[in-house]
Amino acid sequence: MVEDVEILEDILTETEEAELRSALDQMVEAVKTYCVRDGKVTASEKRIIKAMQSTTNDLVEEIVKLYKDKTQVDDLTLLEVVNKNRENILNDLLLAALTPKKKLLSEEAKEVITMVSRELI
Repeated sequence: MVEDVEILEDILTETEEAELRSALDQMVEAVKTYCVRDGKVTASEKRIIKAMQSTTNDLVEEIVKLYKDKTQVDDLTLLEVVNKNRENILNDLLLAALTPKKKLLSEEAKEVITMVSRELI
């Protein structure tokens, strides 16, 4: 006797997508708030904020694309996408934080990268 098994599509609803975007926007806002805590934002912190906005947008778009491309998204696949992007985010932040000429990393930039790495874990 064969039973019919209904395969449910695993879709990302508009509400879930908005919540995802909101969560990542909050992370970017936390970085901005941290950077302006003493009233001024260094050039490296500005570059970090810009890189953070770009890479978190890339993460959202990749997750949305994953759900559009596949009818079933398991937790492992989603975790792989997040892990890959976590690495990209930290690498982009490090590259943004380095001074253009001497490739030095300021103490403020180190603090921001440390904060973001803790948030991403």
